[in-house]
Amino acid sequence: MSPALEFRATRKRARIHDPRRDFALTEIESEVRYDPLTGDSARICHFAYPKRALPDLSALAEGTREGCPFCPDRVERVTPRYPAELLPQGRLRRGEALLVPNLFPYDDVSAIVSMSQAHFLAMDAMPVTLVADALKLARDFIVTAAPLVEAREVYGIVTWNYMPPSGASQVHPHLQVIVTDTPGNQLRRELEAEARFFAARKRPYPVALLEAERGGARWLEEAGGIAWWVPYCPTGMLGDAQALFVEQATISACDDATLEAFAGSLCRVLSAYARMGLWSFNLTLLPDAQGQRSGRHRLSARLLPRFYLHPQLHNSDTAYLQLLLGEKFAMLYPEQHAAELRALLAAPAAR
Repeated sequence: MSPALEFRATRKRARIHDPRRDFALTEIESEVRYDPLTGDSARICHFAYPKRALPDLSALAEGTREGCPFCPDRVERVTPRYPAELLPQGRLRRGEALLVPNLFPYDDVSAIVSMSQAHFLAMDAMPVTLVADALKLARDFIVTAAPLVEAREVYGIVTWNYMPPSGASQVHPHLQVIVTDTPGNQLRRELEAEARFFAARKRPYPVALLEAERGGARWLEEAGGIAWWVPYCPTGMLGDAQALFVEQATISACDDATLEAFAGSLCRVLSAYARMGLWSFNLTLLPDAQGQRSGRHRLSARLLPRFYLHPQLHNSDTAYLQLLLGEKFAMLYPEQHAAELRALLAAPAAR
């Protein structure tokens, strides 16, 4: 383990008369972990969540097909086009992927990538080529749009909200792309902390973290310049996964082969999550500023499975801790989560 990093945790012990044990006085442990970069805390507790089979999503897919703005019989008529000074052709295409302006933008340059002509793609059967083409299209758009944003620092951010628990407003698979000088509080704080780490240690924090995690209890796999592990401080209630682009700091710096390698590994991890009975996720690629030459950062991807705590109530997996106190909360330990993911990645996918 790298001496530059501190993986710190505090054990908590609550004492109750437990009705599950005939009201015997019982001590129940939980844990608070601290992110080795930012110091942000995350709570891990013992909370029962039964294993569930992947649900049949065919009715949801069919029920949302009519009126979908991204289906091929409708997309050209109902989606906007960019002005010529930003994109002369108005939209961009690569394979089945189509990039259009976001009709409800939340920044100066805000785009949507419809990833496929198919209205629904199953999480355990994502076509790698389609995912790679969508990522390449997002990259190409960021390269075109970034020089037109009048700001000292510009960030090209790509996200994917898949299915309703993630907050997705459409079932049809789509990426969101923003080119912005306002990267979001979390990314801004992480980049500032990485700059401090780099100034003090003379090496990039992501590289030190990769060395500390490689081959350890939270490690998943590495291939094609893409490394995956489970973060020490979990973000999601059922755990999450993190990918690191070993050489690149932004998606615009990634060549086709790198994005293909990432798409392949991402699809494998998504299939593993689907075999856990999960069917929704958030994905964000976190870059440095375009043209940043300090070397402090490497492009990373955070993959967060999303779910309803109760399938009938449809209650969310986020509540006051995350939204109002700004604290992460998980129901299982990252090392346990990584062990299950490793086993699923090693096993052949069911056909």
